[in-house]
Amino acid sequence: MTMPLLLSALLLFVSHALPSWPGVRPALIARLGRPGFMALHSVGSLLTLGLFVWAYRAADGGDVLFVPAGWAPPLVALVMPLVFLLLVARVTTKFGSLSAPNPPRGVYRITRCPGSLGLLLWALAHLNATGDERRVALFATMAAIALFALVKNDLVLRRSDAGRAFRAETSLLPFAARPGGLGAALAEIGWARPLGGLSAYAAMLAAHPWLFGVDPLYWMA
Repeated sequence: MTMPLLLSALLLFVSHALPSWPGVRPALIARLGRPGFMALHSVGSLLTLGLFVWAYRAADGGDVLFVPAGWAPPLVALVMPLVFLLLVARVTTKFGSLSAPNPPRGVYRITRCPGSLGLLLWALAHLNATGDERRVALFATMAAIALFALVKNDLVLRRSDAGRAFRAETSLLPFAARPGGLGAALAEIGWARPLGGLSAYAAMLAAHPWLFGVDPLYWMA
């Protein structure tokens, strides 16, 4: 694996992890102000993302580290609708803040970290279905960012009474804890969110060959 790709992957991870680590974020906000912090964080993230894209393109595939199993591509196709549902439900359901989360509602009755869990599932499913150095670096980095977010969010939740109460009522693993019951969760999620998730998935299936040069359903041919 080329050194520029490894370094850019590390910088991409650090650009997400360091500014959001408990203690670092409040200190930076106190020094820079919230607008200044957001500007610094955004510029840093964009620069490291751009550097990673440049290194990714320059790496030109690299060596094959492993050969994916035959069931790996179909697994991606099965997992991705769930990923899109988790992400759509996450962005359309009010959470509050990590120090003062809202009472569990909708998708949060099923899992306390739908966004990070969705990103992790996406990264691991794609990592399992690839094998060349370049894409392994990409999806391993995304998985590391998602795992970091899961750990960091859990640490922050433990620091407040509201956060600890939210943790006690919810679970990271889907359906391990269902405050109010599965029926309440499904009723609050409604039909529009699953429809939105499936529509986004269908759009990605159509755009994937054009955007990334790979037909995600090639294995069906």
